[in-house]
Amino acid sequence: MTSVLKQRLFRKTLTQCVLGLSALLLCSAQLAACKKKPLPLPPPEPDPREEAADPLPEASASAPRPAPSPGPVAARCRELPHTVPFRIGEVVTNRTAGDEAEDGGPDDADEVPDPFSVELGPARADAAGFAVSALRSVKGQSHALIALLDGDAGSGKLVDLGVVHGDSDAPMFAVHGKDLLLAVPDMDAGGGMLKVGVLHDARGAARVSWGSEVTGVRRDSTFALEVAGERALLVYAAESAGKIRVFGGLVDPNDLKQKFAPEPLSAAGADVDAPRLALRKGGYWLAVARALDAPKTKPKPRLSDASVELGEEDSVLDIGTRRIEVMKLDAQGKAASTPLVVTAPGARPMSFELATGPDGSAYVGFRGDDSTPGADGGALQLVHVKLDGSFEKVELTGDSNGTGTPSLLVDSAAPDKLWLTAAGENGATWFGRVADRGTLAADALVRGGDLIAVREGKLLLARSKGTAAELSAVTCAE
Repeated sequence: MTSVLKQRLFRKTLTQCVLGLSALLLCSAQLAACKKKPLPLPPPEPDPREEAADPLPEASASAPRPAPSPGPVAARCRELPHTVPFRIGEVVTNRTAGDEAEDGGPDDADEVPDPFSVELGPARADAAGFAVSALRSVKGQSHALIALLDGDAGSGKLVDLGVVHGDSDAPMFAVHGKDLLLAVPDMDAGGGMLKVGVLHDARGAARVSWGSEVTGVRRDSTFALEVAGERALLVYAAESAGKIRVFGGLVDPNDLKQKFAPEPLSAAGADVDAPRLALRKGGYWLAVARALDAPKTKPKPRLSDASVELGEEDSVLDIGTRRIEVMKLDAQGKAASTPLVVTAPGARPMSFELATGPDGSAYVGFRGDDSTPGADGGALQLVHVKLDGSFEKVELTGDSNGTGTPSLLVDSAAPDKLWLTAAGENGATWFGRVADRGTLAADALVRGGDLIAVREGKLLLARSKGTAAELSAVTCAE
């Protein structure tokens, strides 16, 4: 037994020695490794498919986190249900099937109007809906038209007023009961002219009768027409003694044979044109643009001088310094106040619009210019002319830059709701209600179109469709 125990003890002791020797060798290896620590491995590259982790709080002071996205912008406008646009003309584009296949389909922005496109003129609301004037090419001739639409702009009819000649504008008209009083631009051997007429029972039999022809009208200026009771006032610009002056005369819609006897509404000795009219209690508001003498400056370089670069202050086209004047006219179309200048000294307003406020005061919207052809205009401005003869600038918020003439839209069913709209940048249309201050904003539904009239809270939207024009009604949040 003693011999067996000794053998077992020897084997156990031997095993312990072997284990101790192994431990000693391992410890020696570790000690050697500690003398020279290896370089750490580079951190793994982040997976691009995974989102980056938020920065640590300590880094937020030097690199602030962006504010959260406000989300999609709420739509302001919506189309009326169960209606289709009313179309004037035929949709003809210059695009080919190959072009559409290449870029995935037609784009409204590519449908550039050509000389045969429908040209829309003024639009107004009446008791039954909307009326819009237009020019349309038919078999190579330009025809003057009146489109009469129902209150939803989903249906209507066209009335052809006949052929007009030269580079004429669309007709002007004013509502007189169930009739429309017309002033249609045309050309004769002596130059520009206006044909005065009445579209009787416009939404019914639609019969046209013609009266006076006003000759000597300046072609590149505007004209205006308004009806007050049983009389109407027609104003226009014409050349007289080497100057441009504004003239006005009364028209009787019930007696077109009455002689038209215009009288000057602007003083001699200055160029005054671009008249606008708006109704007021007991008469009219008249706004005009008066050209001012400017100090002589160095001549502008010619376009052919390719080596000369224009600076920001230079312009190929210089419209000169102008000012907008507003005055009151009585019921007979005669001056009832002295002209009130509503633009700042040195202003260069290219285009402007006039409308009556809910209390009978006037609003004038305009753009200043800087004006190389095709360039953006200046910021939009709005002036409130009060009944006491004073005026103040209305503060506009939002984006007021863009191009084109601003429009002031009056809702006859709600005169306190006056809208201001204008073309903005990049095809946007900016619009908003006019109050003590106005906020202009855009909406995707009306992008690329024009808001041209309002009736009972419904805005008439016009947009080009190839060579045609489409009209539809929309409702928009204020």
